Amino acid sequence: MNNKLVQVTKERSWGDTYTSKKKTGILSGSGGGFSRLEATPSYQLGVPGVNTFETIKLLTYKNGKYTINSKPTYYKGKATGRNVPDVSGNADDKTGYAVYISYKGKGGKPTKLWVLSGGTSFVAPQMAAVTAVMNSGISKSVGFLNPQMYRLAIGQQPPFTPLNDVKNNNNLLYTGQPNTVYNQATGLGTVNFAKLYEQLK
Repeated sequence: MNNKLVQVTKERSWGDTYTSKKKTGILSGSGGGFSRLEATPSYQLGVPGVNTFETIKLLTYKNGKYTINSKPTYYKGKATGRNVPDVSGNADDKTGYAVYISYKGKGGKPTKLWVLSGGTSFVAPQMAAVTAVMNSGISKSVGFLNPQMYRLAIGQQPPFTPLNDVKNNNNLLYTGQPNTVYNQATGLGTVNFAKLYEQLK
């Protein structure tokens, strides 16, 4: 298990610019953006930040490697199509989840080790599990959550924490957008599930 301590001083979009000493190579980050095939759904329309974006020209690709620009440029713009993601959870493999692995290696030798891992393989099942708990508490299915989440996000007491900072909050392309509810790096932000449950009831 890698014992390197990573200091995370605030919730932010996942763009790994902090673990590479040389600041070059293959850098990881979350996805986001606009669908070219699906139109902006009605439940996203009118939500501040939807169909607008801010990006950072953070990386330069040369000779098979990415290099972090020391003085990156920021851009703003508009686009259309289904905006993704909807919400965010901790998917960063540097601050993510300890996983115990046991398997038989070469010659049938048993191998057991702890590793740090992350990604949607952890976050998506968490969202599904919490939805199942909410279904149980409400005693019926909450159904297709997206329209309800976007409606609640623009309400009086939104159950989300938007991650809107532009600086030090990017997924290697998209950044937060100040004074908005939504951005293409983190969607509506992180979810306060207890608050979401109470409002869905």
